[in-house]
Formats: sequence, C-alpha cells, structure tokens
Amino acid sequence: MTHKELVDQVSVSFFKQRGKMESRRSWLAMRNYLEQLDCEQLKAMLREVA
Repeated sequence: MTHKELVDQVSVSFFKQRGKMESRRSWLAMRNYLEQLDCEQLKAMLREVA
C-alpha cells in the first residue's frame, strides 16, 4: 500500500468513526498532519481505529 493510500484510509476511518466531517479547514489540517507521518505510523493508526 502506498503512503497516499494509507493517508486516505486513515482519514476516512477517522471521519467514519466521528460520523461527520468537520470543516474543510480541519480536514485539510488533519490530512497535512497525516502526510507527515511515515507508513509504519499510519499503519499503527489504522490498527488503533479498526
């Protein structure tokens, strides 16, 4: 799985868990944060969310 795919999956998982999307600004802030993480950190986040 590529880094971009992991970022996409983690962000989708967070929004599914919360049940709604906050503002576009908060979504972009979260995406920027996730893009700074490495693949192992993103995989760990996916395991925690699941």
